[in-house]
Amino acid sequence: MMRVAPAFGLLAALTACASPAPQQVNRGHSLPPPAQSRAASVEPNEAVWHLRAGLNVAALSCRGRGRTPVAGQYARLLSRHKGLLAQAYAGEQRRYGAGLDRHQTQLYNRFSNQQNPTKFCAAAASVGARAATMDSPTLAARARSLLGEIG
Repeated sequence: MMRVAPAFGLLAALTACASPAPQQVNRGHSLPPPAQSRAASVEPNEAVWHLRAGLNVAALSCRGRGRTPVAGQYARLLSRHKGLLAQAYAGEQRRYGAGLDRHQTQLYNRFSNQQNPTKFCAAAASVGARAATMDSPTLAARARSLLGEIG
């Protein structure tokens, strides 16, 4: 009987570790939706920020292994659209407040977990190249559709 108790304690400890994470609290703020619906569900200003996040992930992860590089297009986008991106970030700060870090982490994780990284990198390179040549009002207007191409 003495040997059963330690095993039971171990089982209880493992079960506690495997319990589901607490439910996510949504205080009136939308979290990034799954990839297939991301572009359709975000506001235009938020789409700019989500597009920047997706291109940032691509710039960091699309290197080598047959992946199309994105870093150059991303750098040009940051330089050309500095004001628009600052405006979009300010909107995210207002929208999410103290929850912004969590939102950003979830957003980056969704872009990082690509089923087909080679396809993601090629799409991001194409989107990044086009976005880097647009003026800011055009990028703001087209951000949602561009996001749909990489998301």
